[in-house]
Amino acid sequence: MVAIIWLPGLASAHCQEAQAPVVMDAAQASNTLIKTESPPATDVVPTQEPRPVKRPVDSEIAVTGMIPDGDYRLFSATVRCTAWTIGVEYDRHSLGHILKSQVDWAMEVMPFVLLSQPAVSDFWGNAESPNQEWVPGLSISPVGFRFRWRSNAAIKPFIVGKLGAIVFDKKAFSQSASYANFNIQAAFGVQFRLNKKVDLRVEPFEFFHVSNGYLAASNPGMDQLATRIGISYHLGKQER
Repeated sequence: MVAIIWLPGLASAHCQEAQAPVVMDAAQASNTLIKTESPPATDVVPTQEPRPVKRPVDSEIAVTGMIPDGDYRLFSATVRCTAWTIGVEYDRHSLGHILKSQVDWAMEVMPFVLLSQPAVSDFWGNAESPNQEWVPGLSISPVGFRFRWRSNAAIKPFIVGKLGAIVFDKKAFSQSASYANFNIQAAFGVQFRLNKKVDLRVEPFEFFHVSNGYLAASNPGMDQLATRIGISYHLGKQER
């Protein structure tokens, strides 16, 4: 009887001892599975490449006045016709370089144009009166190019050419001509640095042509050589 009671108890104890490792193995496997499926930790922070800094385009504004040196018959027929002007020119340094010169796009507005011409003239623009009259006008030259050398130096020579239109408050050069005319300018000049922002601008040789291109029956036109002087102001930060 004692043996019968003792043997089942012993068998039950052996079964519990055999099952215990199985439970622990399952728990360890579960922990291993959780650790395996969790994403790996990392301390690496992705870096962004710096964006290139775009340098602003250099530009300048010049205020100049033109004084006539005399009238000449190059492509015109008029006599005793001269013009005084005050204008504002904008130059944008955005067209690269040619022949070691910096090429700029240039445009000019001349709100003040004062033409001196004979009070009376014939169909061809020849004076028929000893008297002179003043004819005001204005001009816009949207197309122009400037070639400047030694851009970072204190003395900078340049040449500039501009094409535009000029309008007077009465018919210019002849009573049979027109109010509106074409304006062609070509000049040689030098800029002298005064400080980092300001240059003195001198154009000792300025060719100034006005004609209507036969928009009317009469096209006397005008040619003059002049001197232009003014101040040029550099916009933006200058590294000179």
